[in-house]
This record gives sequence, structure tokens and C-alpha cells, in this order.
Amino acid sequence: MKININGVNYYYEWLSPYEADRLTLVCFHGFTGTSDTFIPTFQKEQDINILAIDLIGHGQTDCYVHPYRYQLDCLCQDIALLTENLGIFQFALLGYSMGARAALGFTCLFPQKVLQLILESGSPGLESKTERMARKRSDEDLAGFIMSRPIEEFVDKWERLSLFDSQKRLPIQTKKTLRQERLSQRPYGLACSLWYMGTGVQPDFWSALANIDIPILLIVGELDPKFQQIAQKMKTKHPVIDIEIVSGAGHCIHLEKPQVFEEVVLTFLSRFTG
Repeated sequence: MKININGVNYYYEWLSPYEADRLTLVCFHGFTGTSDTFIPTFQKEQDINILAIDLIGHGQTDCYVHPYRYQLDCLCQDIALLTENLGIFQFALLGYSMGARAALGFTCLFPQKVLQLILESGSPGLESKTERMARKRSDEDLAGFIMSRPIEEFVDKWERLSLFDSQKRLPIQTKKTLRQERLSQRPYGLACSLWYMGTGVQPDFWSALANIDIPILLIVGELDPKFQQIAQKMKTKHPVIDIEIVSGAGHCIHLEKPQVFEEVVLTFLSRFTG
């Protein structure tokens, strides 16, 4: 389904039947992803509502809009209006990778709306200006590549990243579906996401962690040491953070170990829903 938020058509999809008296879990996908990425994950009958949203520039949500709409604060304002228009004023929030950065930013901007926060392979950003400038240049170079080459060349390049080595062990059909999802993206949307919402331009949320007064769960893969280290560092800023390390998984746990991921998420949320 689509909904117009200040001139941008956002696509959203209920992954479970909606019931007004249940907790809603809102899901944000990662870079090159769509809301469909969560469909294989949440297969059991749930006692919560699950809402997945195509973030701006991805999937069936508009991409050919003014670039400033890609900025994180604009995206978060759009999501706040989208959920309110659906009658959802408080919810649990789950984000993967880029979506985890967006979810953390949303929680900092709208703390009254988020009841529980789940970050899969997420980061609060880069702390030093030098790191941010270097990443900004890297993101700009990648955006230029995306805009100047066929989408197949970019996807080939993206899939060769060591971050995704563990995905080579996915079932053949899962790999085909994942590749098709990446190939379906529009270059302009991906490039704008990097230019205006990439890690290099993202605000540093490290100092904000201590001020988040809701339960937080970090899910990381055993085969993803970089994000394990980030999770442990985040816990030093917010000691009551829960960390779940999933065996045999890399960066994208919800695709590599969908049943385990589903169980981890639902067990965490059950602590607060009874």
C-alpha cells in the first residue's frame, strides 16, 4: 500500500494482520533493500503487528524527489507522519544496517514514539571528523559509480564486499531473490541515499545513547567482528543494552538465520508485551 507524506509516496506493507490493541513493530530495511526483505523472517503467527516500510529512494517508495528529502531528519519526520496517519502513535522499532542508523536517529528525534529499539548490525555513526570526511568521500565515489554505470555493475561490486562473504552460503533461491531486490533499485535513489543519508553525513549519535531511556537490543552476527565491536562499545555508553550474537551469521542476520532472528526479536519484545 502507498501513502502520500508531504508529496512523497511511501510504500508500506503489513507482514501480519493488524489489530489495534496489539504492539506494532516497525521495520526499516538496509541499503539496496526493501520491505520484502523481512517477509521470509516473520513467518510464524504473531501476537504483534509487523509493519515494514520502503525507505525513501528504495523499493516502491518515491525516489525522484528533492534531494533534501533524503536527509535523515526529513526521513524521520516523514515516518512519524506516516505512522500517525495509520493510527500508530507508539511502537517498537527495528532497523537493519542503514535502517538501523535511521531507527536510532528516529529514536533520538522522537523518543516519545519508540517503546523498544532493536538494531541489527547497526552503528551510531563515526565519532571523529576525519573519519566522517573520509567516509563521505568514499560514499560520494560510490554514488558516482552508481550513477555512471549499469545497475548490474554496481550490484556485482556491492556483492563482492567482504561484509557479505557469509551470504555466499545462502540457499540458491534466497541469493537469487536478494540479487533481484538489489537489481530492482533505481540508481538515483541509491545515490541520493549515499549523498544525503550515508554514514559520512550522518550525525554522531554516540553521545545520545546514554539519554535513550527505553530497552535496546543489538543483534550482531558471529561472523561480523566489526559490528560486534561496535555493539560492545555501544554497551559502554548504555550499560543496560542487550546484545545478542547469532552463531553462524554475518552482517544480515535476518536473511542468514531467519528463524533464529525471529525468535530473538519476539523473545525480546515478549518481555514488554506480556
